[in-house]
Amino acid sequence: MLDALAASGQASRFPVDVADIALRVSAQFGWKDPIVDVKAAPITSFEGGLFTVDGGWVLLYNDQIQSEGRIRFTQAHELGHYLLHRTLRNSFSCTDKDMVEWGPGGKLLEQQADEFASALLMPINHFRTLVNDSKIDFEMLGKCADLFGVSLTAAALRWVSFTNESAVLVLSRDGYIDWSVSSDKARKNGAFFRTRGNVIELPAGSLAADSTTASNKHGMAVGTSVWFEHADGRAVLREMKIGCDNYGYSLSLLHLSSGDKVWPAWETR
Repeated sequence: MLDALAASGQASRFPVDVADIALRVSAQFGWKDPIVDVKAAPITSFEGGLFTVDGGWVLLYNDQIQSEGRIRFTQAHELGHYLLHRTLRNSFSCTDKDMVEWGPGGKLLEQQADEFASALLMPINHFRTLVNDSKIDFEMLGKCADLFGVSLTAAALRWVSFTNESAVLVLSRDGYIDWSVSSDKARKNGAFFRTRGNVIELPAGSLAADSTTASNKHGMAVGTSVWFEHADGRAVLREMKIGCDNYGYSLSLLHLSSGDKVWPAWETR
């Protein structure tokens, strides 16, 4: 529908006006419980929420969020709950972590809302056209984020979710991995981190652990075994890094060769 409206000149395609869609979507389906308001609110314990009120719903987002991209993704996430889950519960309150756990370890409803938001804001066909055969780095992903009106983190997560290449996205704080997401190819090759319930220190020799380098958008060659100890000692990956000082974390993208497998030997798995 959005593609058709843009093609007819009735609306710009990107960034998506989530609030407008949220207020109109119930009429498209003839539903009697519309979203009646989308607004910022002083909700300090979570990023976004969806609540029933007087036969309808109110979509809220934290009024302390400064990034337009994060606001847009939060709105889209809650819209996903409305479209997919409103018959299951009468309220939803979602933290920032709920909006990045896109892998199989995430809670099912939150994972589905994330996937909906990602697909609405960054359709794969449009994303593929943007990156085409370009060498992926944080500069290219930043251009995608600007077009779609989302955060760099959201754009990087979206690319990792559909790419056929071997890549791992890592968010770290204070020298430790907070969370990571691997592409299908990387996971099949053993390139992933089990962060749930584990404390994983950034490896010495990695760009992520180098406190003297705040950012390196294009990346540098790093021995694959620096990050994955069981990798072939001759293998090299490209590591990129962006420091996000406003939020106190760093984002790293590890781009491995598709054929490099980093599984430990069978007897040690």
